[in-house]
Amino acid sequence: MPTRNYLLLLLLLIAVPSSTGQDAPPAAITKPAFDSNNQDSYAAMISRGYTPLFNGKDLTGWRNPYPFGEAKVVDGEIHLLADKKFFLVTEKKYSDFRVSVEIHLPEGPANSGVMFRCHVDPDADKKVFGYQAECDGSDRRWSGGFFDEARRGWIWPSTPGRSEKQFLEHETQSKAAFATPIIANALNRNGWNRFEITCVKDLITIELNGIQTVRFRDTTDASGFIGIQHHGEEGQTYRFRNLFIKELPQVPAERHVSLTEQEPVSIKRINDTTTLIDFGKVAFGNIAMPVPSGRGTAAVHFGEKLKDGRIDQNPPGTVRYGMTPIRLGGQMGNWIVPTPVDARNIEQAGLIYANPPAVLTPAQWRSVMPFRWVEIEGVSSDYPFDLIRRRAAFSNTWNDDASSFECSDETLNRIWDLCKYSIKATTFAGVYVDGDRERIPYEADAYLNQISHYTTDSDVTMAARTFDWLMENGTWPTEWAPHMVFMAHAEWVYSGDNDWLKHRYESLKTKTLMHRSGDDGLIRSDESDQKRHDIVDWPQKERDSFVFTEINTVVNAFHIEAIEQMAEMARAIGKDSDAEAFEARAELAKQSFQKLLFDESAGIYRDGVGTDHSSIHANFFPLAFGLVPEDKIAGVTEWLSKKQMQCSPYAAQYFMEALFNHGRDEQALDLITADGDRSWKHMVDSGTTISWEAWDLKYKPNQDWNHAWGAAPANLLPRFVLGVQPATPGWTTATVRPCPCGLTFAHGKVPTPRGPIDIEWTNKTHFKITVTLPETISAKVDLPATKASTGVLIDGQPVAATKSGDRWILKDEVHGSVTIEVTQPASN
Repeated sequence: MPTRNYLLLLLLLIAVPSSTGQDAPPAAITKPAFDSNNQDSYAAMISRGYTPLFNGKDLTGWRNPYPFGEAKVVDGEIHLLADKKFFLVTEKKYSDFRVSVEIHLPEGPANSGVMFRCHVDPDADKKVFGYQAECDGSDRRWSGGFFDEARRGWIWPSTPGRSEKQFLEHETQSKAAFATPIIANALNRNGWNRFEITCVKDLITIELNGIQTVRFRDTTDASGFIGIQHHGEEGQTYRFRNLFIKELPQVPAERHVSLTEQEPVSIKRINDTTTLIDFGKVAFGNIAMPVPSGRGTAAVHFGEKLKDGRIDQNPPGTVRYGMTPIRLGGQMGNWIVPTPVDARNIEQAGLIYANPPAVLTPAQWRSVMPFRWVEIEGVSSDYPFDLIRRRAAFSNTWNDDASSFECSDETLNRIWDLCKYSIKATTFAGVYVDGDRERIPYEADAYLNQISHYTTDSDVTMAARTFDWLMENGTWPTEWAPHMVFMAHAEWVYSGDNDWLKHRYESLKTKTLMHRSGDDGLIRSDESDQKRHDIVDWPQKERDSFVFTEINTVVNAFHIEAIEQMAEMARAIGKDSDAEAFEARAELAKQSFQKLLFDESAGIYRDGVGTDHSSIHANFFPLAFGLVPEDKIAGVTEWLSKKQMQCSPYAAQYFMEALFNHGRDEQALDLITADGDRSWKHMVDSGTTISWEAWDLKYKPNQDWNHAWGAAPANLLPRFVLGVQPATPGWTTATVRPCPCGLTFAHGKVPTPRGPIDIEWTNKTHFKITVTLPETISAKVDLPATKASTGVLIDGQPVAATKSGDRWILKDEVHGSVTIEVTQPASN
């Protein structure tokens, strides 16, 4: 994207709404605070995979190329003192990396920065020159700017007399960007500030306290030193701490994914020259095969789709096909046949603006792609085809036995098998990615993948790893940012790890959309947001004719849910003042949300202020997030109960949650298993073995056939039909609340970090369930009640329980293995 267009996009993204007469959000919850304990900050960076550039004790690894200037270590910080400008630089050069440095400016006139990919000329007057991320203590407020020290001057923003002509072309736009409040106020003038600079090929980004200030391409330097600056004010001490680097690219699969050799399920000779091999399911990988004898060349075709009994060599959308030529003879033994390389899947600094770097797979694997079938063309019929193996990539800790589900509906069982395998098959990159189109994590995709991974596998470190990746490589949609709060909250609830949360909490403040909120607590969407950034659903045709306005119901539902989760997490790690501020802000926003967005006459929510249109999205998102007042729930659920699957597989996660959580479990199951082409039944009936990105190609012609966000039943069935969810962080307490959904039986195993929970229930003459818990988990039990039911028995003995609507709620928690029955009146 040209620089000018990027600036316009940046300005539109960060425009701050006008005042509406209420109190503004407290500064403590609008941006990260890095003044906390230095040991905590240091531990946080280590936990996120960074390498220290400074050991906190001495200046090992650093040098001062000047004959003046003093650098010393004080209480784990580097202090620079001088009466002339100088730089302390690393002894090692770096090329592609993400570097993080915290700076505390002195009072009074002060200016500093972080040098990166810089150079040292010991014979020059200005010995250190090159790229710098600016730390500007003046009223100009250009902190986070991109400066070329002792060379070309200001790059972004640019200004006459201090910038070269090429950079003055974007003077107006760049200065306007730095005048917007979110950038102008990013620096904490009297405290610590975290600068994070990422260099990937020619792409340079600068972030200040979690706010991206620069995204620019420059080809001048590909490597160099890291440096820190004293500007030369006599008597001033510049302080630096937590200097870390992460060299790029990172390849998560090198440590976390293994290749599994798989035998063919079937082998079929198609004609005199071609043999079709079926591996049963799609997986990401390539093949190993004995070297064919003979002369000339042959071809290996890889495919996800068949057409007329052959691999479809011109499949629709981004359904995968590829061919690799091989030369016959000349070698002995086995060889690896890699799949063709899709340049987009390995791109680290592509020309598409929105995309962060692709997640690479290990070079030693050779290239991989998703395929089920292989055609070997040009090899004689006596070749040992049965010795061909697919080398399939899966998480090296995946446990097929960690989870199970079976019920009285065979279609639902097939859906479970499809969705569970979809989660397994998409672990190939070591972090959650968007299938095979771009191989990058997206926040919403990753969250849906995460919660399904928790319910299908017993080792889910990939979730936390993906969270850290996305915090450094975020994407563009509005609602995707709050999904980072959801990811952190889900990981904390799953693990109960307060230290993990504490190390990431402050950075999450940039993900709540607070910078777009008005004084009434609601988020504003400008024209660019309405046309591009506000997602509602994806693809666009799945939005149920949603009408975009400045105050958008779906965007605000996500914002409110995010700040409520932030309040809960703040409380958990002892940040009570933050928690109170988030709670107050959430309450303000909820009041405004109900007042401005609820249509009292219709009893449902509008899409936004300024329209009378009501989509299902404007109603099931608030319902799923608990934003609907108690006296309005019946009306909203009744309206939704008449709707079909008028949303994508992504939004269906929330639609189904809204139904399950509000007594509409049978409707949810009916939608999951519906006939037609907008259900998971349609997916399994199609023969796919990994869930799709969309319900069908006609709804998204470029859809992937290997997309984990289409696998929502992998978490919906354990959480709602079996009824198992965590009640407290770390699973010290679980909730068992099964929803029969018209089924006569269901049983399964739900993994937790404390061991599996086994559930088996029947729903025939009466409801009966056996719950088997790990020793360190107790469970709150909530069971379905018929109108005639009279009480509850545990192992044949009556227990205290309260009937609430159509549920029996047990007074006491249960432990170990128990059988619980809902009793019925004795028959005559």
